[in-house]
Amino acid sequence: MKKIVLIGLLFYGFAAQAQFNAMAKQMNKDCTSESVLKEPGKFLDAHIGGVAGGGKEGISSTEIANAQKMMGAFENIIKPKLQFTGGLAKASFGLNSKAYYNQFSACSYTYNLGFHAFVCNVQTHKLAIVDEYQGVLRVIGNPSFQKAFNSFGGNAAAYKIPANSQHVNAPFIAILNYYGFADSRVVSAINNGNGFIDLNSEQAGNLSSFPVIENKPGKGYGINFPNSGFVTVNNDFVYRHAFITHNDIPFFIPITRKKFLQDMLEYYDREKMGIVPLLEEKVKNKITNAELNLKEFYEVNARKKTTAQNLLTNKDEKWLNQQAVIPGDNKAFVVPTDRNRYLGDVYGNFYFTEFYTGTEGFSLYQINPEYLKKYPPNGAKPAVVDVMYRFKPNYNFLMGVKESFIDQLNLDEFRKLLQ
Repeated sequence: MKKIVLIGLLFYGFAAQAQFNAMAKQMNKDCTSESVLKEPGKFLDAHIGGVAGGGKEGISSTEIANAQKMMGAFENIIKPKLQFTGGLAKASFGLNSKAYYNQFSACSYTYNLGFHAFVCNVQTHKLAIVDEYQGVLRVIGNPSFQKAFNSFGGNAAAYKIPANSQHVNAPFIAILNYYGFADSRVVSAINNGNGFIDLNSEQAGNLSSFPVIENKPGKGYGINFPNSGFVTVNNDFVYRHAFITHNDIPFFIPITRKKFLQDMLEYYDREKMGIVPLLEEKVKNKITNAELNLKEFYEVNARKKTTAQNLLTNKDEKWLNQQAVIPGDNKAFVVPTDRNRYLGDVYGNFYFTEFYTGTEGFSLYQINPEYLKKYPPNGAKPAVVDVMYRFKPNYNFLMGVKESFIDQLNLDEFRKLLQ
């Protein structure tokens, strides 16, 4: 089973669990394995008066209040359309780690609706509820997208704005806010915001070279691979996303080679601030090869900057304005190895040599600054909403929920809630 991780999401209280247990005990009803699928669905409010679980570090009381209001609005759209059989839907509110949209930090929150299947106890032939849900609807205000570059050398604060900021929600420099997409259909689904797309992960972005799942008649759900053809995933989780955005302006826009090179020069300057103090400390403590590493770091850093600057100076505008693409295995950022010493301190990150020009790379994007003008800092409403349903195609209960409920949602009702 794939592991699903969403930081800071959904800590159920004892009161909510007590409600669930009480409802489970009440279901003392004769059943068969066939009848449970036809049993009318039930709803359990587990957010206990609107209290939101999850971590609250760096999140103001105003943001929490706005998040609770919006999660309530999500539920007001969902509950009237909650038509399904064969299980129980348990609702809860949750705060997530903050999402970074360029230099904005956006409060992120999730309305979670977990679908617990009814089963027929094989010994007592009485109706029961599965304690753990597999299917789930998550409506996320200001979702995070997987960044293209998540690592950096040395002290992380050196790459923040302003440099060396100790603020937990200080934004990072531009190149650390890039997103990589292997399939343009995912970007189109986000920018157009007009329907569902099935993906192989809960978070969209630089995660897979083949993120899109298709439903083919007679074969079911699967992924088209260039070499092996259509491979079914009917036993795996499928993540059905609808990204709700302002469809009069794109949320993601391409990163040009020119911008990439300019932002990389900024990264190289920050890299000195991030790595040099650590190397100097190693020299002071007489760590093996530390003095040599420090000397070579300056040489390599200067060489990296020269490579980027030469491309900016010598390439024409047509070449510079092409979209920047990176390979899936990052061969354009290779750090040499030496069996006798660690060279990560010397070469840092982004030891760039050339742009990728093959057919299986990740095209780089940034969040559109013009789009964010619709979303002022600490906006009361979300800039974007992700309506995501996780299901297994071979699970009749979850497919029934999808057909009778998920596919019937009016996505325009969520768009009305955008900032």
